[in-house]
Amino acid sequence: MIKDYIKLVAVFLVFFITINLEINKVTPPLFSYFFCALILLFGIAAYRRHRTKYVRTMFIVLAAVQFISCLVLPYWILNRSLPLNASWPYFPEVIWTAGTLAVWYYAISFVLIPVAVYLYGRRAWCSFVCGTGATAETIGDSYRTAGPKAAGVPRGFTAFKWVVLALSVAATVLALAGYSRASLFNLVFLVFFILFLRTLLMQAVNIILMPRFGNRIWCRYFCPQGLVAGLISRAGRFALVRDDSLCSRCGTCTRNCSMAVDITGGPAVNRSGECVGCGVCVEVCPQQALSMTTGRVTVPDKAGIPG
Repeated sequence: MIKDYIKLVAVFLVFFITINLEINKVTPPLFSYFFCALILLFGIAAYRRHRTKYVRTMFIVLAAVQFISCLVLPYWILNRSLPLNASWPYFPEVIWTAGTLAVWYYAISFVLIPVAVYLYGRRAWCSFVCGTGATAETIGDSYRTAGPKAAGVPRGFTAFKWVVLALSVAATVLALAGYSRASLFNLVFLVFFILFLRTLLMQAVNIILMPRFGNRIWCRYFCPQGLVAGLISRAGRFALVRDDSLCSRCGTCTRNCSMAVDITGGPAVNRSGECVGCGVCVEVCPQQALSMTTGRVTVPDKAGIPG
């Protein structure tokens, strides 16, 4: 366990140092190079741990998406510092600092993500595209069984997500109204969004405490993007389906759920909005009682469920 903490502290320090060097334009995009390298290395290790085509494909796709959207397109082609998979609301500044690329960030934040999540569930963003989700699925793969299980998200943390969402809305409105150059605005934005939300919670807590709380600490407890995506997914087409005639209630699926969804004890058709569609519960189920669907099912009829 101590070795795990040392390894994860080292990962955080690399991220922290390279981000700050990049922000101050001391170096080329070192953070993006290190980030993509770590996603690749840990992704290969995670790929070898799993056996199903769906989960293995997820690792391939997320590594490719991070390489293209965090390094190739923004730095090598467009000569910009913002990754193209950053989005509002937890990167609200993409709306007012991206210049001509703001159109892209509006599109991905308010059109592409909502539509994709409605059609395919949170996996469309949280497991395949989001950089923090890529960190969770690769660097955090070996910590899936850690942390509380079947508990969902405590109400206090849900309230925190709503507060962050409200602050993102306020910051965006103020910035678009012309306050983005004000010293007080920038001080508050630096302290809350950059130092507290991203540096402390999204990086330090989310990475270093994985052995204690699991691989999706940020996603479960703090992410305002996940809050919005969860609401859309709950009303969308994606569902995790359990065939009760096959399920032995062994709890293997729930123990491997990084989002603390109560899979065994929950409804047969789970549309909780918390599921990120990683597919690991389907993979580890010894009875093959689980499946994922984007069809409008209300009962677990496996014969009529598309994959």
